[in-house]
Amino acid sequence: MYKKTEDIIIVGAGLTGLAFCNLLKDTKIKLSLLDTQPKTIYKSFENERHIVLSNSSKSILESIGLWKEINKYCSKVKNIHISKKSIFGSSVVKSADENLESLGYQVPVKILIDILYSNIENENNINIIHGAQVMSVDKGKEINVNYKLESIEKNLTSRSLVFSSGSKDKILNNIFSEIIQKDYKQNAIVCELLSNKYNSDTAYERFTNKGVLGVIPRKENIWTLIYSTNEKESETIENLENNELKKYFQNLMGKKCGKISEINNVKIYPLKMRYYKNFTNKNICLLGDAAHTLHPIAAQSFNLSLRDCTYLTEMIKKNEKEEINNFSQIFDCYQKERIGELERLVKFTDFLASFIHGGGFLKNSLISASLLFMDMNKSLRINIIRYLLGVNFSQALISNLKKQ
Repeated sequence: MYKKTEDIIIVGAGLTGLAFCNLLKDTKIKLSLLDTQPKTIYKSFENERHIVLSNSSKSILESIGLWKEINKYCSKVKNIHISKKSIFGSSVVKSADENLESLGYQVPVKILIDILYSNIENENNINIIHGAQVMSVDKGKEINVNYKLESIEKNLTSRSLVFSSGSKDKILNNIFSEIIQKDYKQNAIVCELLSNKYNSDTAYERFTNKGVLGVIPRKENIWTLIYSTNEKESETIENLENNELKKYFQNLMGKKCGKISEINNVKIYPLKMRYYKNFTNKNICLLGDAAHTLHPIAAQSFNLSLRDCTYLTEMIKKNEKEEINNFSQIFDCYQKERIGELERLVKFTDFLASFIHGGGFLKNSLISASLLFMDMNKSLRINIIRYLLGVNFSQALISNLKKQ
């Protein structure tokens, strides 16, 4: 008879790994979560990054009882004003068009990490190993994960393995092939800005000849600014003094978010598209950033990862009642179920990222016409809302999570 140690080893305790554990915490599935960070990081986590959760993410987090706490720290985005600098035409996407409370919920990453971690910290079926550095993986009917903990070599055995982080990990490249990659030669500039406009519920997205600028309200007069632009322009921005930086972004945005008084916590990230054509290999599976990294223009990142986690959880739970004997089969079904949405999003975000950047009369005219058409066509706006916010995400799956 097969003697099991763990059912699933999860490598990576970021948002995706923690969310996956939360979805499985009320099952009999035995999990080991390997975290590269020490335990103390959760009490001193200083990441100032914010993310926007979609309505599908809200529904998933509601189903496992976490949304009420998360919502205390969220700022709601009820409208998105879309325009192109220096040309005629704009459109406003409204939550009211779809009878939604909000189009998105902006929350600090450190808060989300803390809530997800606290909810699984003392679960009997989840073994969290902090400070674990994975050295190698031995494939087979049983998976052996060799790791170092405080310079001591250790080993874990499991019936399956899930990577939820490690997009640059050499170990992944030895297990998975057919990686699709594209370097956009762009950077994302992310910062916090303060203005004299308070308590807004409208986000602004503006296309410029050098990139795409998004400004999302947080609380009071604080906003998150995200600007994706080419590498040359990014370098120019990086070298600006703070006052010059305020003038630069004020010129791009106009007065839509008020007069900028401060800019803080400027970070720059390279923008690339990368995903594995096959993100399962027998009893090994990829989730989240380990499986895919998309251009941020459609704000999918963690929202897509959370939908991945939900599908995989549902497939595991269906088989749990009969005692899982074949993770390879479960992972194959998961691959077939999720590859369609992933490839559609890759094409969609890749098109937007390539088309929107740059200027020229023809491109500007097309963008202007598109914005005008979108503004006049409520049905089109609603379909865009449903697609990007995951409103069409399977409610049956979410209902099952609540029942189990």
